[in-house]
Amino acid sequence: MVQKFTIYGIIAVFILLFAVGTASAHNAALIVGDNIVDAMEADYNDYIIKEGTTLSILLIHGHGFEYDFGNVTTPVDVVIVAPDGTKKSVTTKPITESVDRILSGEKETITYQKIDYKFTQSGTYFLYTILPGETTEIPKLAIFVGEDTWNDWNKNLGLPLEFTMFTRMSGLAEGETVYGKLVYGNGSNAQNIMYYVEPVKTADEAKKLNDMLVSDYATGESVYLIYSKRAVTDEFGNFVSAIPEKGVWSFVASATVDGDSYKATYTFPVLPQIYGPNAAQNNADSSNDKETPGFGVVLALLGIVGAALILRKK
Repeated sequence: MVQKFTIYGIIAVFILLFAVGTASAHNAALIVGDNIVDAMEADYNDYIIKEGTTLSILLIHGHGFEYDFGNVTTPVDVVIVAPDGTKKSVTTKPITESVDRILSGEKETITYQKIDYKFTQSGTYFLYTILPGETTEIPKLAIFVGEDTWNDWNKNLGLPLEFTMFTRMSGLAEGETVYGKLVYGNGSNAQNIMYYVEPVKTADEAKKLNDMLVSDYATGESVYLIYSKRAVTDEFGNFVSAIPEKGVWSFVASATVDGDSYKATYTFPVLPQIYGPNAAQNNADSSNDKETPGFGVVLALLGIVGAALILRKK
């Protein structure tokens, strides 16, 4: 089984990195932020927090990498599963905001849903909601609190369609690979299901990307050439995907269960890489954000000390 999963994993990574095709329709997502602009500018620091932190969580609909959003006008109940397994339901409140529409260059009034919640326990929290419609959407979000985030990152909530992870998501860095499984609510594997991997981008990033594609391609190619990469789960529902950039990302998949259509979304943070050619700049950026020495600086100092000891021995 391990050998078979590895072969499927290699194929899935290849598809993820190079395949371009019809992208998924807009999807619902639970995402951290005070408003849409703030949510699109958020990073891993907003998802890996200290005990006692209060976060604003938005329920939005659209594509973060295109900066294109629809309306979510009806309040819903967001279920919050604490690290100790207790559940609490919080009803959202509608918020109306004027947002730039990058593709048209115009302002658009958008309604989305919002809750505020204080995370008091150390460990991994899961949030989800059920958004009814022709396709029932099930956005899922993980928030990592305190130091005790080694447990339960792979918890299955029993949702009709759900991404569960083998990889510890609170420590995922850019360039690393995520291993997981897509499952149905009855526990069976969602085999041979296409899924998408999509990032969140700021308005400026989305605009630059769109302008670059329009100017460089005579046919005005879509941003899907760069983002919304797709792959397929294997016969066991397993999947493997390399995440190329730091920031906030989502897995998205659709499937039909007993004649009903579902779309699952799982949103997660990706840290800057502490190794490789971009490590120094990434750690410098992280250091500035946190006002503490970057880990890359520590590694560099250790390297200097080690080199000095080797030279001294010689």
